[in-house]
Amino acid sequence: MPDGFEPHRHQAQAWQRLSTLNGPARPTLITTGTGSGKTESFLVPVLDHCRRARAAGQEGVKAILLYPMNALATDQAQRLDDQLKDPRLAQVSAALYIGDEPATGYTHVETDRARIRGRRPDILITNYKMLDLLLQRAEDIPLWQDEALAHVVIDEFHTYDGAQGTDVAMLMRRLGAATGKARPGRPLGDVCPVATSATLGESAPSTSRAPHLPAAEGGGTILDVASQVFGTPFGPDAVIGEDRMTVQQFAGKSDFTLPFPGPQDVIALGDPLRDPDAMDRLVDAFSRRPGQHRDRPPTPVELGEILRTHRLTAAVLEILDGRPKTRAEIMDALPRYAYHWGMAVQQQSEEAAQALSRFIALLSIAQGADSTEERPRPLLTVEVHQWVRSVSRVLRGVGPRPEFRWDEDRPREERAASAGAGDGPTADEPEGAAALDSAVPPANVFLPAVHCRQCGRSGWAALSREQDRAELEISRRGRTGRDHRTDQDVARHPP
Repeated sequence: MPDGFEPHRHQAQAWQRLSTLNGPARPTLITTGTGSGKTESFLVPVLDHCRRARAAGQEGVKAILLYPMNALATDQAQRLDDQLKDPRLAQVSAALYIGDEPATGYTHVETDRARIRGRRPDILITNYKMLDLLLQRAEDIPLWQDEALAHVVIDEFHTYDGAQGTDVAMLMRRLGAATGKARPGRPLGDVCPVATSATLGESAPSTSRAPHLPAAEGGGTILDVASQVFGTPFGPDAVIGEDRMTVQQFAGKSDFTLPFPGPQDVIALGDPLRDPDAMDRLVDAFSRRPGQHRDRPPTPVELGEILRTHRLTAAVLEILDGRPKTRAEIMDALPRYAYHWGMAVQQQSEEAAQALSRFIALLSIAQGADSTEERPRPLLTVEVHQWVRSVSRVLRGVGPRPEFRWDEDRPREERAASAGAGDGPTADEPEGAAALDSAVPPANVFLPAVHCRQCGRSGWAALSREQDRAELEISRRGRTGRDHRTDQDVARHPP
């Protein structure tokens, strides 16, 4: 355990179940929310097991961490790389095995496949497709010798539904057979399965109840699904959830002596993203009582103590009630909790929403009473989720200014025909935004965007006919490899 680390209750409960110090680890399903420390819940006992097993002379893969996306796997590899800097873990080894070569190297996490096979890491980070290959290829068989495997962790367990869930269930059975762990009725034998999911945690606020799946996914509890996927019984006590304070327990009695500026006053203080002094003005506006003299601004911990009892803090928490809400839902409920903002919400809803966003930004810099310089802890965890659409069908404007649109946004006639090099917008296509006199005019031609993962250069992809090179035909078959050439000669650039 890292020095000075104070675990949350759910982390301590997970450690008790997953530790092999005083007996075999027990199947566990961790359903706490985002940012609650799920990784530490399983990683600390896994590292402790690997450390003790190494000291006892045991070699071979002892834990497999499965992630649904390479981005999550590489992020975990970086966190594990930082953990392995601890001198107490000097003998523990780890490896990252994914389809793409990692963009950055790691000090303590191996990525070279030949060395992974030769040295057999204690902890293997991969995805289920790569694990499937590792179980099939003859050159990878030595990885699974010695029957050392003790933990299998599947992160984002809720993503493995339908056919993919069946694939993973079969993968677990092949893993048990390859490692020699399989027993009658127990495909993984004594290997401890672990599943984590923040999404499931949002639907299971109580640690004593297992979350139920939607009817469209078969209903039942997630424990039933975990038992089927791993082939290992998950008892009612296998779910590790989290206990949250109520708003009244957190905020206590509201302090009506604290200032409560209106939305227009908050907006007049400036945008913290553009004005470095705006946050200081926000601090004063919400925490400095009339006539109060200050020699210095409050520290983040002092600010947290003040904002904890602010009426607007309690209002935001009451409105959210532990669930995500849309902006429209929040603004509709806000006047019932912050009544003197009611008129502004009705007449100038955009300004009121902007003012509320700045107050939430203020909450994000406040820290809890137990926060220290070594381990800062926020007063409230403020999360910003950005949903990014897949860019596999994005078009880029041909011109000096970056300009993008989706393929399906092109007119139907243009999608059916070739893209003419000199064609302008059609009648069905919305005109681009009016450009300023000094601005570059909008692009007339949009072609599929391509990007080389090796050199970082980007450009456009199209086929040019020999009889008329001005006529461009859109194609997405080109794939740029390490030699900077393409399969279909769609895009070329010098090496």
